[in-house]
Order: sequence, then structure tokens, then C-alpha cells
Amino acid sequence: MISFLICAFNEEKEIESTFESIQKALLATNIIDYEVVIVNDGSLDETEKQVQKILNKDRNVIYLKNEKNLGYGNTLRKGLKNINKDKFLIVPGDNDLPADTIIYALNNMNKADMIMFFPVNTDNRSKIRNVISILYRLVYLIFFDCYVNYINAPCIYPTKNVKSLNLKSNRFSIISEITTKLLHSDITYCELPAFFQKSLRKRKTVTFQNLKDVIISFIKIFFEMKVESKNKFKKKATRLNIYNFN
Repeated sequence: MISFLICAFNEEKEIESTFESIQKALLATNIIDYEVVIVNDGSLDETEKQVQKILNKDRNVIYLKNEKNLGYGNTLRKGLKNINKDKFLIVPGDNDLPADTIIYALNNMNKADMIMFFPVNTDNRSKIRNVISILYRLVYLIFFDCYVNYINAPCIYPTKNVKSLNLKSNRFSIISEITTKLLHSDITYCELPAFFQKSLRKRKTVTFQNLKDVIISFIKIFFEMKVESKNKFKKKATRLNIYNFN
């Protein structure tokens, strides 16, 4: 039914609680057809030791490991090749998605091909991170007509559609790449408000490497979608309103 994909780099403190959030959500929704794919991106801490504890608890966990750090994009692509269910949810290894939000996702996962979430509690993020997020969304709105609240949103994705994409991003930009390309394909989608937990990890929102990756990824995606394969991305996904306000 659904795969959970966790890309982990130095997540020894939170990887087990991340798994517990998934387990709590599965129990609450009575889902038994699932798998959890964990990809260790060459962690330098005790992440693997913590994953071994998880493997001892659940036979539905698949563990993969990069011998060295390859970056989020490469790690996600590796995990994607090894998921087997019709839909999948990328779950941050730092337990960014609370169990209640995952439950909310699972309860709505069959209402559209792609279920997107956007944070309503943005006050738990720094001002600079919120500003960058708004600017990033604006860029994708201007150049790709992406009329969504959060372009890097956690999503329940249709596996077959994502596997058919020629993904180019090497770092976290791969999330916005997947979402942008799916929004220009023949699928349905909806957006749901949700609460995100405050990450315990100190995030470096703006770094030279992150900025470089964002620019390079944007250029590659723009060339592919607007020049090289523009006919492939002429379609627009259909937004569904799953709420009944009557």
C-alpha cells in the first residue's frame, strides 16, 4: 500500500523516534501493507547502530547504506529504486513530521494521486528561513506556474510516476524537482494544512553549497521542462478540493 522513505545522515538521536512516529501512525490507521526504506548516507555517528535496533523490531524495514556521503539527491534516488509500494512518503530522519501529521496523511492518501502538506505553524522557524521559503516558492511560481503553498512540501507521491522522472538534483532541491514535474503531468493533487515539529538539528539554511545546488538544479530543470522536453510538461495536474464545507 505505502512505502516510507527515510534518508538519514548523522541522525543517531532522532532516527529511532522517527520510526516510532511512523509505527504510531500505522497503528492508528490499521495499515499493515507497508515498508520502511532507510538509506544511511554515509553517517559518521551511531546512526547505523540505531537502525539495527529498528531492524530487530520490524521485518518490513529495508536498510541501505552509502559507504560515503553522496548527498540527499543521490540518496533519495537510491531509496526510490528500492521501494515497492504504489505510493510513498518521504519522512525526514530528524522526526520533523509528528505522528499526528503522518496519520492525517495516511487517512487522506487515496483522495488524490499526490497529497501535499504545508506547515501552518511557521512561527517555529526562523525569520530568515521563512523569508527564503517564500522567495523560493515565488521563483517556482514565476517560472513554472506552481500555485502551491510549499514547493518543498512533504508529499505522498505516486511511486510509478516519480520513478518515470529523470531526476537531476543532487541535494535537497530534488524535492521541489519532483513536485514541479508532477504538477506538470496528468495527475490529481491536493494540499492539506499540517503541523510540523521543530527540528532539534541546527539547520544551516543558507550556505554556499546549498545556494550553488539550488541554482544549478533550477537551471537543469528549467532547460529540461522549457526547452529539451517541453512537450512532456505541457499538462497541468488537476487540483482537488477534498473538503466539504456544506
